[in-house]
Amino acid sequence: MSEQEIREGMLLAVWDEPPLDFDPDTLIKRVEQKKSRRRALVAVGVATAMIAVASLALPGLLPRDRESQLGADTPANSSAPPTVSVDKKAQQIGDQLARRLEQQVPDFRDIGAGFHSGGRTYPPYPTSNAPKRPDEPEFSGFVYFTDVLGPTAMEVVAGKNQPIATSFCQSAVLCHEVQQPDGSVVTEIELAEGAEISSSIVVRTFRSGYSVKIGTYNYNVSTQLGLRRTVPVRVGVLTALVTDPAINWE
Repeated sequence: MSEQEIREGMLLAVWDEPPLDFDPDTLIKRVEQKKSRRRALVAVGVATAMIAVASLALPGLLPRDRESQLGADTPANSSAPPTVSVDKKAQQIGDQLARRLEQQVPDFRDIGAGFHSGGRTYPPYPTSNAPKRPDEPEFSGFVYFTDVLGPTAMEVVAGKNQPIATSFCQSAVLCHEVQQPDGSVVTEIELAEGAEISSSIVVRTFRSGYSVKIGTYNYNVSTQLGLRRTVPVRVGVLTALVTDPAINWE
C-alpha cells in the first residue's frame, strides 16, 4: 500500500469526527435561537392576517346610518375661503365708518350705523321683496349722528352699475376728481342753494366699475325730515371716510 493510499484512509477514518474546539452548549443555543426566530415569524404572520380580516369585516358590521355619520364627521378639505353674507359685510363697513367718523369729528354724539344689502329704505317702509334691478346697489345704509342742531345722518350706497360720478356735477359749485394710488378715482361734489351748501357728495370709482357714494344733505336723509341751513359734513371728511385703507369696499 502506498503512502498516498494510507493518508487517504486515515482522512476517511476521522472525517465524521467533530473539530477539536467543538462545544455542544453553543450548538444547542444556536438551535434554540433558530426555533425562537421561527416562532416569532409565525406569530407576526398570524397577527397580520387577523388585522386584514378584521378591517375587511368591520364595514359590514356597522349600521348604514353610522357609516354615513362617520363620513359626515370627516371635515371637508377645501381651500375656498369662508364667504360672508352681503348683509354682514355691509354692517361691518357701516360700523367701521361710524368709528372713523367719531375720530374725524369728535364733537358728534350718538354715532351709529344701519346697513343692509340692496337699495335704501326709509322707516317705516319695509324692504321690498321685488327682484333686484340691474342698477340695484350691492348694499346701502346710513351713518347716524347728532350734532349741535340735532340728529341727522349721512347716506352710503355701494355697488356696480351706479350713476357715473360726474352726473352729480350738473349745477355743482364744486366738482373735483382725485386719482388714488390704487387706480380708483375720488370725485368730490358740492351743490348749493343760494349761498349755502345743500349737498356734499363723494364718489369713489374703482377700476372694476364698483363705486361707493357717501353724501350728506341739508336735511336728515334717513328720515327725509329735519331741514337745516347747510350740510353737517363737508367733502373733506367724506373723502377721508371713503378712502380709509382699513375698509375693504369691493
